[in-house]
Amino acid sequence: MIKSEVIEIGAKAVSKDEPMVILFDETASPRLREVSVIQRFENDAAKNYDLKIGSKIQIDDQVYHVKYLGELVESNLTTIGHTVLNFKPVPEKEHLQENVLYLEPHTMPVIKQGTQIIYG
Repeated sequence: MIKSEVIEIGAKAVSKDEPMVILFDETASPRLREVSVIQRFENDAAKNYDLKIGSKIQIDDQVYHVKYLGELVESNLTTIGHTVLNFKPVPEKEHLQENVLYLEPHTMPVIKQGTQIIYG
């Protein structure tokens, strides 16, 4: 299980028109910070990574289930704290992105400074 806390939300990070959240850790560049949510990990992501299809992701009190897990999620999340949480149905194979976790329910959470995210 990986735990993180949202410490910064970029000016263009959250959109009502696009139900997804781009996450990075504190090493993100200023340009990435503008469009991303920055998270600080409470524990070692690489050591505690255990995500798979069917895993739970909890964002504050809202629980989501992983419906698709891209091939790059583990390496990106455990090295640069990066993943994309997508709250749309899983698309056809040719439209899948390998750095994305597709989650259900398809309801965008409220993300604020201090939001807690639990992966797994």
